[in-house]
Amino acid sequence: MAGRPSSDIRRARLSVSAGFFVFAAVLGNWATRIPAIKADLGLSDGELGTALLGMALGTLAGGRLGGRPTDRYGSKPTSRASAAVLCAALVGPALAGDLPTLFVTLAVLGAAGGILDVAINAQAVEVERRYRRPLLSSMHGLFSVGGLAGAAGGGLAAAAGASPRLHFAIAALVLGAASLAVLGALLPPSGDGRAVREHASTGRVGSTLWTAAVLLLGLVGFSSLVGEGSAADWSAVYLHESLGSTPGFAAAGFAAFSFAMAACRFVADRLVARFGPVSVVRAGSLVAAGGLALGLAVHEPAAAVAGFALLGAGLAPVVPITFSAAGNTGLGPTGAILGRVVTISYVGLVVGPIAIGWVAEQVGLRAALGIPAALALLVAAVAGRVRIAA
Repeated sequence: MAGRPSSDIRRARLSVSAGFFVFAAVLGNWATRIPAIKADLGLSDGELGTALLGMALGTLAGGRLGGRPTDRYGSKPTSRASAAVLCAALVGPALAGDLPTLFVTLAVLGAAGGILDVAINAQAVEVERRYRRPLLSSMHGLFSVGGLAGAAGGGLAAAAGASPRLHFAIAALVLGAASLAVLGALLPPSGDGRAVREHASTGRVGSTLWTAAVLLLGLVGFSSLVGEGSAADWSAVYLHESLGSTPGFAAAGFAAFSFAMAACRFVADRLVARFGPVSVVRAGSLVAAGGLALGLAVHEPAAAVAGFALLGAGLAPVVPITFSAAGNTGLGPTGAILGRVVTISYVGLVVGPIAIGWVAEQVGLRAALGIPAALALLVAAVAGRVRIAA
């Protein structure tokens, strides 16, 4: 039986968890002020979609490139640097005076977030490894809480009539200072740079990035994030336009999804420790698929809210377990492998909601929302791939 972790490792756990909170709080503050920035720049829905594409592309690029500095310099300095850039970049969209500038500033914000995502998950994997027990789900639970806190702060700023410029400047200062403070206790580099050089010298880095194991882990993450993106972008639309609920009640769909996901992430680590990652992912994905399918089949607002809640609860452990498995494949440097899995996964967050919109044009939104349920079943089928390497 493993002994009690050292004080340094315990502080690192708190540090990386707080880092997840700050990361999500930045994104939550941004999301709440999208309508204000859209109105300030006089953007149409299509133009706003173009601007948001900049953030999506930046996120994918950051995730693709984030493994290099993580492996070369270590996840601690990479996390601290990218978190500081992320907080500073929050101000950029508020300063944009036109669509091209907004596109560029959102691309920078997304790129910083993508790099931070790889680095902080690599740090979380290292902390989990040293604890010798599952931890990633609870750390990602702090990400969920941070997003809710950021959204609440943004809502208060909007209600108070604060301009996005003032709001984002204050948020950037507060969260930037917090990131520098809380990320100081992260674990220092532990041979990552040497590992990447050794793999590079034998030519194995590129060859291991496209193995079946890596691609299937990416598929699991992709499928889960399609569900997350679908709940975020389409739950309120479905409840309001397809089921006729009020705008206020329509918001309950994503709220239920978010709260269920956050709550279940805080208990998922114990379930993984008892039943193993494969069983938890398989059971969770079946709950997600069955819950959403039942909620759509009943065709009542309350049932839809319950369905989205079950989708969130079931998907809660999938991405954390997948990223933990990616960091422990043993196929190459942690950052390189994790960066590839993170990138493939986040493609689902970007293209999933878009694809649902296209499918809804042909068969209706109710049927299109069956896509996340079907992908959850696919996750159940390939859940064996999230078994963490010894």
